[in-house]
Amino acid sequence: MVNKRGRPAANAAAARDSHAAIFAAAAREFADRGYEAGGVDRIAATARVNKAMIYYHFGSKLDLYLEVLRDMFRTVGARARAIADGPGTAVEKLDAWILAIVEEANARPWFPPIMLREIAGGGTHFDADTLALMNGIYSAVRDVIVQGQKAGAFRDADPLLTHMTIMPAILIFFARQRLVAQQRRKVPGIGAPRAIDDFIAHMQISVRRMLSNEK
Repeated sequence: MVNKRGRPAANAAAARDSHAAIFAAAAREFADRGYEAGGVDRIAATARVNKAMIYYHFGSKLDLYLEVLRDMFRTVGARARAIADGPGTAVEKLDAWILAIVEEANARPWFPPIMLREIAGGGTHFDADTLALMNGIYSAVRDVIVQGQKAGAFRDADPLLTHMTIMPAILIFFARQRLVAQQRRKVPGIGAPRAIDDFIAHMQISVRRMLSNEK
């Protein structure tokens, strides 16, 4: 016998599991094939759910795709805003901002290939809400850079151009990590993936030097 009081909790847990499985399957599918070639049937098969469950949880293929992107933007945006608004020098905040982005991208290996495709395609699948979430990441580092400029620690650099210098390097790093992991056996001389901690340190040092106000 099943206790009726246990059913709502069990149903909620099953719904969460189904939602998470669909999200993970979609993230991999879109990373591997892009939005246009990504197949809802394959996502359902990988997640081991009925295709109707995808529409129940996410509404549409596009909504599912955008949720994969928003997951990254929301998480990084929240961390970035907390860093910008919190205590510390601008240099400390800049280091923390870079750490946050790299850590969250490392936790979501599907994000860089999806984002690189979107950039190449002009962001045709983005909507206003997704763009606003993405812009929140920039607005946080802009505030950190302005703080550093007011304190005399950073030179008079354009915050947007600075942001555009940092982000492609992070995306390309993770794209290379993925490429090396997939092709290493086929191409012996391709090299090895780099340690994440080494990359974080490299980016922090490079960006500090780029913004330094010291002659």
